[in-house]
Amino acid sequence: MASTAENIIPVNDDVPAPDERPLQLSDPRWVPSITRRDYFVTHVGNPHVLVDSACRACTRIVRIHRDYMYPRESNVPAFSPQFPGYPLSVFMTETEFLDLVHEINDQLDQAFYPLSMGNVLDGCIGVLTCWLWECVVTSYHIRKTSELESFIERLNEEVYKARGIKVISPRRTGYLSLDIQVPYPFTRPKREQNT
Repeated sequence: MASTAENIIPVNDDVPAPDERPLQLSDPRWVPSITRRDYFVTHVGNPHVLVDSACRACTRIVRIHRDYMYPRESNVPAFSPQFPGYPLSVFMTETEFLDLVHEINDQLDQAFYPLSMGNVLDGCIGVLTCWLWECVVTSYHIRKTSELESFIERLNEEVYKARGIKVISPRRTGYLSLDIQVPYPFTRPKREQNT
């Protein structure tokens, strides 16, 4: 088959090839063509309460899976910014969800990134003092994860308690998922339905 001039695509040397461009969060290559809610169960039974608890029957867990495509060289825990939709959409908007996930991801990045100034400084001082430094001063990693825990507790008390939902600390799931406890059946408390 002979090639014609119409089949030849001109090459522009000024524009890098699509695979050579650095990835940005707004880049469409980050967004899967099929949403996760098409393939994942968005709510499961509540494993964070006792089996015979009354709370187990009246709550469900919306599980936000870990995002292994987070834009870092290391394996820093981060959670997917994909909004799971129903039943979480009953209790929070997509913007609130994205703000929550981005804030948690930012705090996890500060705590777990091994080349951050705080972690490098703690490691160097730890080596020089034969790890006696950690007996005297709380490490940067522990301080940052404690800040994340207190942020989640404060958010649950000030914002989400009135809606009947609760963000479970990622530490309870080994940083593999972000769990959000929602009431079952999926209805907002009466004081929140009018807002």
